[in-house]
Amino acid sequence: MQERIQEAYSTTSKVLNALYIKRKRTLLFQRLTWGITGLYLVCMLVLMGLQSVPALQNRDLTFLESFSSTPNNPYASLYPILGLMVLLYPTTLYFTKAFQRFKIEEQKIMAKMVSMLFPYVEFTQGALAPVKEVVKSNLFVSIKDNAPIYNYGQIRSRTTNTEINVADLGIVERNVASKFLQTLMHIPILNMFGVLYQNVFKNIASNRLADNTNYSFRGMFCWLNFKKTLTGHTVVLPKSHLAQFDRWASFGFKEEQQIHLEDPRFTERFIVFATDQVEARYVLSSALMEKVIALKDKFNRPIFMSFENRKMYLAVQNDNGIFSFPSGNLDNIKVVEELADEIDTALQVSNELKMKRKIQN
Repeated sequence: MQERIQEAYSTTSKVLNALYIKRKRTLLFQRLTWGITGLYLVCMLVLMGLQSVPALQNRDLTFLESFSSTPNNPYASLYPILGLMVLLYPTTLYFTKAFQRFKIEEQKIMAKMVSMLFPYVEFTQGALAPVKEVVKSNLFVSIKDNAPIYNYGQIRSRTTNTEINVADLGIVERNVASKFLQTLMHIPILNMFGVLYQNVFKNIASNRLADNTNYSFRGMFCWLNFKKTLTGHTVVLPKSHLAQFDRWASFGFKEEQQIHLEDPRFTERFIVFATDQVEARYVLSSALMEKVIALKDKFNRPIFMSFENRKMYLAVQNDNGIFSFPSGNLDNIKVVEELADEIDTALQVSNELKMKRKIQN
C-alpha cells in the first residue's frame, strides 16, 4: 500500500498544490461573504433595537429618520436591504464560481487517486444516496424515506466471503437540535439570531466548506451482509447525553431499551439500545466489544454501529467527508495517507470485527 500511496502522491502532487490554494481562496471568500452578511444583520438588529427602546425615542437620533418611510420617500425602509444586496453580489458571485471550480477539480483528482490506491474496488461519484439502507440502519432517529441525504461518492468491494459498500454521505436530520432551531426561526427577532448562527457564524468559524456546515451528520456510512438472522436490532452510539435524549425524544423507537453492559471500557465510550436484551448481549460479545473499541481508536472519531436482520451498519463522523480533501494537508503526502487509511479501515471492517467468526450460523 505504501508504494501505491507514494505513486498516487507523486502523480497528483502538482494538482494537489493547486487545489490547496483554491481551497484556501474559497474558504477566504466564504468567510468574507458571510462576514459581510453577519455585520449587516447585526447593524439592522441594532437599528431595530434603537427604534424600539422607549428611553431613546425622545432622543435626537436623526440618523434613524433616513431609514423610516415617509410620504415623500416611501421606500426608505428598503435601503438597508438594497445595501446588503449591493455588498453581497460581487462576493457571492466570486465565491460561487470559486467553489464550483474547486469542487469539480476535487472530484476529478479524488476519482484518480482512489483508482490508484484501490484498483480492485468500484468507485462511483454522483450515485443516488442509499436512503433505504440509512433508514434501515436505525442509527438516525428522524430519518424517513424522503429525508435530504446527499452522496459524495461510493465504493463497493466484493470478495468471496462478503461485500461491503462505503458511501460518503451528508445527512440533514430532524433531531432535537434542528427542531429547536426551526422553532427559533418562527419567533420574531430571535429568528434573526438563528440566521446569524446557522448561516453566518458557522460559515465564518468553521474550516468546513459551506456545503458541509448544515449537515447533522457528514462522513462515512458502510453496510455489509452477515449470515446471522436477528429478530430485532441492536444500536451502538457514541456516549452522549444528547444522543440519549434524541433517542428518547424521537418516539420512533418505543420498543427499544437501553442495554447496560459489563465492560467498563466499552460503556465509557458507547451507549447501546436494542429491542431484545438477550440478543444484544449475544451480538455484543466480550470479544466483539474489544474489536469495536479497537476500531474506534483506529478511526479516532465518533462511530455508530447497528445490527439489523442480516446486515451490519457502520457510520463514522468526518466533518469534511472521506471523499473531500481536508483543509491544511493538501500540500504534503499526509492527505493521501489519511485517505488510504480511512478507506482501507472501512473495507477491512469485516475482518477487523471478525464478523464471520463471531456472528455466524
